[in-house]
Amino acid sequence: MMKEFVDQLLLLNDQDWGKYAFGREPLVGKLSREQLLMYYRKASDCGIELARNIRSKYAGKSINECAMLEGAKVQIADMEQEGLQTVFATFIEPDIITLYKDNADRTDTLIKEEGLAERLGSVDTLDLLTAHELFHFLELKIPDIYTRQKHLTLFKLWKLENKSRIMCLGEIGAMAFAREFTGLKCSPYLYDVLMLYVCNPQKAKQQYDNMMEFFKEANL
Repeated sequence: MMKEFVDQLLLLNDQDWGKYAFGREPLVGKLSREQLLMYYRKASDCGIELARNIRSKYAGKSINECAMLEGAKVQIADMEQEGLQTVFATFIEPDIITLYKDNADRTDTLIKEEGLAERLGSVDTLDLLTAHELFHFLELKIPDIYTRQKHLTLFKLWKLENKSRIMCLGEIGAMAFAREFTGLKCSPYLYDVLMLYVCNPQKAKQQYDNMMEFFKEANL
């Protein structure tokens, strides 16, 4: 079943994942499709550029070593639930990255058993999670980073204008950072299903069905 899920999700392109990334954005109704894709592309470019800079800065170092050298405190914890949401990793300001290794290891085992490693890029799930959370940590250290700027003008009256952040840009940047740093071949959003499957197959099936329904409606 998981192999079938992955095969279908691998057919999606960057535009599809861009729409998905904005699926829970409160301001999405104020954006045209062209704006949505533009912001997705620029936030992704931001994450890619930062990943390349960090990789160049610490040539040969693992993502975990890069995180610690940048000043993040990386810790391992047991899997937990946050209400109805399953949590795989967290970043708590200003510098705490928490990783739930058991779920990551089980995800790696699932990928190996299903013969998916080559298709996905043979990336350790724990490295992917570390890279994602490291981006959020680095966002705090870079005052003018694209993903934290106020891009959207809500209203303008004479010289007064009200601009707002687009909150999902941080997630988009983190996904792009993680993909670039680790060499993942697919969108990291695919792991929303993979990591959930090893702890709750039924919820993973629901997540997959919801994603496919979203893509169907988004492309009408």
